[in-house]
Amino acid sequence: MKTKMILIPILLFSLQCSRFQFGSNATNDQTAGAVVTFLQGNITILSQGKESKAKIGDVVRPGDRILSKLGRVDLQTYRGEVIRIKDNSDVLFRDIAGENRPNTELHLWAGNLLVKSVKLKSSQNLSVTSPTMVAGVRGTVFSFELEKGSVPKVKVYEGAVSVAFKTSPKLVEINEGLSVENYNRLVKTLEENEVVLEPGERLEVNPNLNELVYLINAKVAANALTNEELTGFSDFDNGLSKKESVVTPQEKAEAETLVSIRSETIQKQIESPKDNSSNPSEVAVATIEKEHAGKREEALNKIAADAAKTGFDDEEEIHNHYSVLETIHKSNGDVLSGAVVAQLGDIFIVHSTKGVFQLSIDDIEYVEYKNFSVKTKVKK
Repeated sequence: MKTKMILIPILLFSLQCSRFQFGSNATNDQTAGAVVTFLQGNITILSQGKESKAKIGDVVRPGDRILSKLGRVDLQTYRGEVIRIKDNSDVLFRDIAGENRPNTELHLWAGNLLVKSVKLKSSQNLSVTSPTMVAGVRGTVFSFELEKGSVPKVKVYEGAVSVAFKTSPKLVEINEGLSVENYNRLVKTLEENEVVLEPGERLEVNPNLNELVYLINAKVAANALTNEELTGFSDFDNGLSKKESVVTPQEKAEAETLVSIRSETIQKQIESPKDNSSNPSEVAVATIEKEHAGKREEALNKIAADAAKTGFDDEEEIHNHYSVLETIHKSNGDVLSGAVVAQLGDIFIVHSTKGVFQLSIDDIEYVEYKNFSVKTKVKK
């Protein structure tokens, strides 16, 4: 006789599921959007079935998708959140906060995000999801990374992030795929295994359980979940946990480069009508570029000043501090031994035995690491 069990929907964040429903606020809010404030390389925006190359000043709306290959892009929302989408990422903007829209919800299919939130009210939310996980924040800086075929990686630089498994909202009927004991363990793990990450902590995910949650999410809607696919899943005792992961000087520096410009500029751009070509005006683009360049310069100057304050001036000290030692070959023939602390656009911050320098990409021939080298331009 077959045993039939019902897997109860898993409610996230203390059973307050409604707070994280995708597109839960259907208000037609014209202020809901995010503006491209900085980009490098080739970035594609998919909007209402159309594909376009991203430009400074472009406005991304709820439902739009961004694809980055060899490039990265920074966006700032109407509410003030700053989001960096790194190389080889695929991100769906399921919702974006506006004046009357409380949620920003990003879905990462693959790639790497760096997110800086603003202080949120109790009725507001910022969440990042993958096919198996959801991370909710309250005024923080964190990264969310997902490689295909791997488990999500979440790391907190500032504030706190609450992470939980994300399962299908529909009931899942399981026939003999799991024993009663394993079924009860699975439900208990998913219901109770919410982890709150704090600065210097990263997420640890049980790959076996992550695979099962993915399987449930992917197949339950199509009623394609079979007993054979469930057989063998038994490691449910450990779902999510956290591990110490010190924020490196390079990570701290990158977080500081995630700068925001005046909210008035962003809000005006989101609310402004487009011309017939759907392009932002030249005046708007110039304003955004000027403000962002000023904030970038402030951030890079601070990073350079903080590096100089360490007083490290020999290779061993620099290596111990940055966990890397590099040889920077300059275009004029000079050679610096040290570490690249940060890079934003065409500017590098280099902490060397000869001091701390801000170098443009044109100043650098190539950077040589201990076991490999990365060329920043064609070697002459």
